[in-house]
Amino acid sequence: MHLVLDYGGVIVEHGDEREQAHILGVDSETEPYPGWLAYFAFRDGFVQRTAEYVELLSTLTGASHDACREYLEKTWLDPEFPEEHVDVLRDLADDHTLVLFSNMARPWVETVLSEYGVRECFDDLVVSSDLRRPKPHPKGYFECLPEGDESVAFVSDEYNEDLMMGETLGMTSVWIESDEETPYREPDVRLSTFGDLPDVLSTDGPAPVR
Repeated sequence: MHLVLDYGGVIVEHGDEREQAHILGVDSETEPYPGWLAYFAFRDGFVQRTAEYVELLSTLTGASHDACREYLEKTWLDPEFPEEHVDVLRDLADDHTLVLFSNMARPWVETVLSEYGVRECFDDLVVSSDLRRPKPHPKGYFECLPEGDESVAFVSDEYNEDLMMGETLGMTSVWIESDEETPYREPDVRLSTFGDLPDVLSTDGPAPVR
């Protein structure tokens, strides 16, 4: 099966970026929060390299480049990556084609995946910093599709902003249940955790529930 996997919220979990605001010397309650402005600029392709992100973050906050790099290390480059997820990815890669699909900056994703030894599990990385379009813009979804008629399942913790668009392109929606979201309609498959996915695929596949 061709599996499209969301990054943040499924494979890794990022903390609240504002918790590191003190590194930049800014108020965490500042609106718009400058850390997010710099992140969105990279995520959406307005800046293309980490050095440009650091420069922009420094300009927005007045923090030194060293402080901005420390901030990056403690936020986007240091997500929670459960050991179980490493094992799940290696298990899935043995029998399926894996594509990572994320609203994220490519070098940061590659750094984290390489650090945990799972970069080679993915046949492709489809990230918004390359596309210059964040989800749910359809461009990324078409990039994720296989060349043939292989069945496709998209796994995400966000149904409304991620999975519903995938369904319009024939992807089976696999929703990792989250208390932070009420789906607009019933996903094809619900999972309590990412770790449940191999068992679902090894039985009858991600059969729709609706």
